Amino acid sequence: MDRDIERFYEFLNRRRSVREFMDREIEEEKLSRFLDVLRNAQGAANRQPRHFIVVKGEKREGFNRVFTKEGFKNAPLCIVACAEPDKAWVRKADRTNYAWVDTTIAITEMIAASSAEGIGTCWVAAIDPAQVKTILDIPENIEVVAVIAMGYPKEPLVVQEKARKPLEEIIHHERW
Repeated sequence: MDRDIERFYEFLNRRRSVREFMDREIEEEKLSRFLDVLRNAQGAANRQPRHFIVVKGEKREGFNRVFTKEGFKNAPLCIVACAEPDKAWVRKADRTNYAWVDTTIAITEMIAASSAEGIGTCWVAAIDPAQVKTILDIPENIEVVAVIAMGYPKEPLVVQEKARKPLEEIIHHERW
């Protein structure tokens, strides 16, 4: 296997959810790159029904009440990922709205980019979306998908074994 490809897969295996962060700000040039990844992410029919709110600095103090875990309160930066269903592509066959799918694609790509630069992240879904909307004055027609806590991890990002189902349980060839 080509060394670049091998390194890519090692990188994917290094990525993990980080719940404890160093007291160190993320550099603005890195944040700019991460935000550009969010902007450039692919999505259904290029409708781009996604919005992201960067919460950092003094605004974090009031925002921290959305978290149940202390470690997230120490993340120097949070990105609130939102979907706008009214702007999304909708699959005709079953009327499935792709706003959340498009938003999660962008989040996943941004998490990969931040991991490549040594920034730890955690996709936090254990939040009260109504509370987040109130704190950040998010319009009614916008849905809160997740909060991404970001920062330099207290522990280095290294390859770790993860408990995963065997392929035979999740991959189906031609038929279920």
